[in-house]
Amino acid sequence: MMRHTLFLITLAALLLAAPAARAQVEVSTGDTLTEGGIGHWIDTLRIHDTVVIRVVDSTMLRNVEQREALMAEKERFYKEIFNKSGVDQNKLEDERDRYRRRVDSLQALVHAAELENVRKEEANKYLEQRAREAEARVADATNKKKKVRPIQGIAMRFYRTPNWEVRLQPRTNASGQYDGTYDKTVRNRNAGNIEFDFVTGASVMLWDLTPYFNKDHSSKQIGETNLRTPELKKFDQDFAYDLGIYVGFGGSNLFKNFYVGPSFRFVDFFYFTAGVNIAEYEVLVSGYEDGDIIDNALDIGAITAKAWLLKPFLALSIDLDFLSYIKK
Repeated sequence: MMRHTLFLITLAALLLAAPAARAQVEVSTGDTLTEGGIGHWIDTLRIHDTVVIRVVDSTMLRNVEQREALMAEKERFYKEIFNKSGVDQNKLEDERDRYRRRVDSLQALVHAAELENVRKEEANKYLEQRAREAEARVADATNKKKKVRPIQGIAMRFYRTPNWEVRLQPRTNASGQYDGTYDKTVRNRNAGNIEFDFVTGASVMLWDLTPYFNKDHSSKQIGETNLRTPELKKFDQDFAYDLGIYVGFGGSNLFKNFYVGPSFRFVDFFYFTAGVNIAEYEVLVSGYEDGDIIDNALDIGAITAKAWLLKPFLALSIDLDFLSYIKK
């Protein structure tokens, strides 16, 4: 600050000295300046200007030097503070790299989270579609007013499919002793009166009995007569009941094994059917029965033939739509 003040005082003094010198020149030469006087004045002015310029240049140089010294001092001061703080530059760089890696890992996590959100959105769309399809299947399976329903179950028919064969039976004489010869005898290996068959068909509703089974069946007083009706237990919900006609197929040969009869639907999904089984069987030709002795020249093909027979059956089935709904 003192240096700046001295510089200003010197500059002011020099500026004030220039007019004084010019006045002295005028006084010494009188009112009229001669050629020599003008030259002397110019020389004097040049001397003063050179001094001013030099003073200004030296001052600017000192300011630049002072500014550079100040910057160097500031840098030295910062380095000194940095060194006194005990902070290691390598540690700072390692810390910076560690935070940079952490930022990169966070960016990777954000990217992975965005991809997972997109995947979940697509999965939710697929699940919503599956849910709508499931609701449609449930509505179709639980539709109590559906007229035609595919059903599947087990039928019990009162006739077994014959399995004819020819057996050699030892021949005996009048005394009951074996005489060394054999008789050819017809036998049915599949004996019995009941056979079970896997059946698949459809039931067509003819009469809806749901209102009757779900109404109040308590005793009623008609006039002086107390009319008692069957008391049926009331369920927590109203199930569907109907009476219809059933047509189905059974066995491995669907086109040679038919089931026809009335069907009763109860508790929404179950069907009880009673009717006739129309199927093609292998039977003995006329004149032969089980246990008969045949001629030695005959075989089983010569005494059997295909024939259609009608036999009674009972069946218990369940709604296929309901079965498919359970599987899902």
